[in-house]
Amino acid sequence: MTVQAKVHPALAALHNFIMKHDPNDIEQYLTRNIDPNPSQPQANEFGDLADGAVTQREKLQAKAARDQIAESMWRDYQAVLENRE
Repeated sequence: MTVQAKVHPALAALHNFIMKHDPNDIEQYLTRNIDPNPSQPQANEFGDLADGAVTQREKLQAKAARDQIAESMWRDYQAVLENRE
């Protein structure tokens, strides 16, 4: 259970690394120190927060994308189960 508790923070760190650095250039970052001041705030490279509430159209787009991802994951999972049998 102690290993499982570390999975989420590790995935979050990996996600943040990929978002900060180009995934195609990852080899150059494996051998050097990425951030000498990790506790210091950095400029937002990914845009700003929205000024207003989420629109109904945006909610529907997000829901459709979520459902598509879930369906794809379910199909992949079913394929894994079939391969195990």
